[in-house]
Amino acid sequence: MPRQSDTRVRARDEFARRLADYGYLGVSLDDIAKAVDVKKASLYHHFPGGKPSLFMEVADHYTKEASALLQNALATPGTLRDKLLALAASYAQGTYNSALSNQIYYATRHLEDDQRAAISHAYVRGLIEPVTDLMAEAVATGELRQADPGFLATAFMELAATVHPTQDDRTASSADRLARDVVDLFLRGAGPGTP
Repeated sequence: MPRQSDTRVRARDEFARRLADYGYLGVSLDDIAKAVDVKKASLYHHFPGGKPSLFMEVADHYTKEASALLQNALATPGTLRDKLLALAASYAQGTYNSALSNQIYYATRHLEDDQRAAISHAYVRGLIEPVTDLMAEAVATGELRQADPGFLATAFMELAATVHPTQDDRTASSADRLARDVVDLFLRGAGPGTP
């Protein structure tokens, strides 16, 4: 039994790595089988629906892991700024795999409607709603100006997702600085001076 579980996890992880690098159409079950040293028939044993089934496993695993990281960041005690700093730091430190997230989104066009809906609902529930709720609370308490909380959540997450330390500077202080820059830009804007 452990060998079967290990094969399933190794196949999922290899598919995720290749998906992030090559996109959905660039991943084949033949390549996955070779990489994890099993026969292609074994992949169908673990994932009877073939490539879409393996992709669904990757998307589900990614969403659950990213959601847990997000919940941990949002549980940071303190102010809105403290919570946003924790969230931005998780992006800046490379905790989130933005390339995989983007490829999961792009790949949904190759799925059946029910599969696409399942991925979308899980993503929104696990990753968008918690940040939207944080923004709604901040708008209600006056910490943020009156604006659509969904827009604020999406704007912040998109901004945070673009920040990555350079290859030459992947230190914790670099990630912290980038996180502060993102949060300050979001909270104060890009104009000269501070309000």
